[in-house]
Amino acid sequence: MALFAGAALYLYYDPRMETVRFLYNDGEVFAVYKPPGLHTVQLPKGGGESLADRLITIHPLLAEVSKNRGDAGLINRLDEDTSGIVVGAWSRDTWNKLFEALLEGKIHKTYQALVEGHPTSPQTIHTFLGSPHRGAQKIKVYEKEPPPWARALPGTTDFTTLRQLPTLDCSLIAVSASPARRHQVRAHSAYRGHPLVGDALYGSTRALPVSTKERRAFFLHADTVSFAHPSTGEPISITAPARDELELPE
Repeated sequence: MALFAGAALYLYYDPRMETVRFLYNDGEVFAVYKPPGLHTVQLPKGGGESLADRLITIHPLLAEVSKNRGDAGLINRLDEDTSGIVVGAWSRDTWNKLFEALLEGKIHKTYQALVEGHPTSPQTIHTFLGSPHRGAQKIKVYEKEPPPWARALPGTTDFTTLRQLPTLDCSLIAVSASPARRHQVRAHSAYRGHPLVGDALYGSTRALPVSTKERRAFFLHADTVSFAHPSTGEPISITAPARDELELPE
């Protein structure tokens, strides 16, 4: 595979590329790393620079790819304090195919997170997740399907403990979320009684007790994205190892 094929070829020579770390690119589909502290796309009321802004600065035509102008062809989003993989497309046709796959649950995402306490493992949480109004900061968890005004959709999250850290009273966990709705991992972690350490919005009263590569309130990292290529059907698996982000005690 050429490093930057097709429409993206000239990016290889552009010094502005240093502002975005590409994890995959085949001229149709790309994946980039989003650091913590950076929005994925521009917020309606501003809020600072976004990953999409950086991409459009490098390749202005990406502004026309997504359904929402300015999303830079990106398919999925990560919260500001979440790091990891974001997938995008170079054309509207490819974007439509990838977005349809996302809605159908055919783009599989896994995460690693640091949570309070020592949760039962493995565990699966299936609920409805909603926000009563568009400006709501916090996502509400409903065990049963709520009324339409709750604007709730189903979501399933699987949790597996990777490592317990008794001296810090927390655990490193692996998470698989489908379809990975807004705040799904954070809300389901709190719902099971083990919020992400440092995630005050969802009930944590503690500060992050470990060192991370970049400053953040909590540790949530999208480490793997897998899907079928929209043109060839070949399986694609993109990784961004969590060990590169987190320093845990021995």
